[in-house]
Amino acid sequence: MLWIKVHFVLLINIFLVIEGAKFSSLDLVYQKAVEAYSNERWSECIVQFEEALHLYKLYKRILINCRLKCKHEAMVSNIKDNIEDLKIYEMYFTTRVCLIKCNNQAFEEVHIYNNVTESTIYNMQIRKPYEYLHLCYFQMNAMPKAASASYTFLVSNPDDPKMKKNLDYYVEQPEVDVNEVVDLESDDYQILYRLGLKSYNSKNWGETIAYMEESLNDYLSWENNCRTECERQPEQEWSPEVTITISNYIESLLSCKQRCQHELKPLYSSGVEFLADLLNYLQISYYNLDRFEDMGKAVATYLLLLPEDEDMLENKNIYKTLIDEKSFTERSEVVHYLKRDTYEKQLFKFFHQENSHNDESNTIL
Repeated sequence: MLWIKVHFVLLINIFLVIEGAKFSSLDLVYQKAVEAYSNERWSECIVQFEEALHLYKLYKRILINCRLKCKHEAMVSNIKDNIEDLKIYEMYFTTRVCLIKCNNQAFEEVHIYNNVTESTIYNMQIRKPYEYLHLCYFQMNAMPKAASASYTFLVSNPDDPKMKKNLDYYVEQPEVDVNEVVDLESDDYQILYRLGLKSYNSKNWGETIAYMEESLNDYLSWENNCRTECERQPEQEWSPEVTITISNYIESLLSCKQRCQHELKPLYSSGVEFLADLLNYLQISYYNLDRFEDMGKAVATYLLLLPEDEDMLENKNIYKTLIDEKSFTERSEVVHYLKRDTYEKQLFKFFHQENSHNDESNTIL
């Protein structure tokens, strides 16, 4: 987990400000931005909302890094025998202490407050700032930025009719190039995937492999970060039975982690489908460069995800004339991903089935 520590140190160094500097508050900056918008102070609106977006990204990165760091440290146990699940309790106690220390230190070093209200977090998650920003950009005659801001909001709010009309208006303006209208919150794996598609269509197999491999790795990293964000959960239904309360939190946590894959819609319904698509482009590209061992791994991993795919099964039969059966090995990172995803879905289904049975029993009584 060295990369976590290195990345964390780099992050702190990048945002480190002079000693004694004033602490920034995401809530306060967001409120100032809304106030500037309401009072038609357009340039201030842009400055404040862009600062709020910057602070939110920093806020998230600190939380994610601390959670990943502390999760790793909690795996080292001082208890030899797991008597009555004491190792689990130890893990939570160890993680708790680590999180408090890590967060306090990190937020203090970058001089921002870590107490952010739920309403501000929610607004940032649904990309609310871009609903304001597009008009502020428009008023400052920054049409390309206005177009991208409206598109960025639509990515998370695709059914908003007003924003659709706004985007249609912007792309019709002469200074706006539709090809340069981008999602300002686009993740690296999405950018790499699009570059990979462009290379694939040009039959540039080496570039396709480089982009698609990096997209695959970045997607797994992105989803892990998304899942880590889920460890902040709203209060659940409380019960005097500790196990019931904990179970409610776990269900909410699993639900959140599974929703991370929703970012792939409407093109893909799950991370499994997206990974399979990447592997499909990879197996074709590896084949065209005579990299048959890598091709075999891509095919085997694809069939692990989608075992009934007739086209890939036919490809495998053809490839058997080039490599032996032992070369069709599955990639370990995707094996782990699938096992985790499958087991989570089983647990989620089990929780709701049991709740349904309990509700029916209570109704009869």
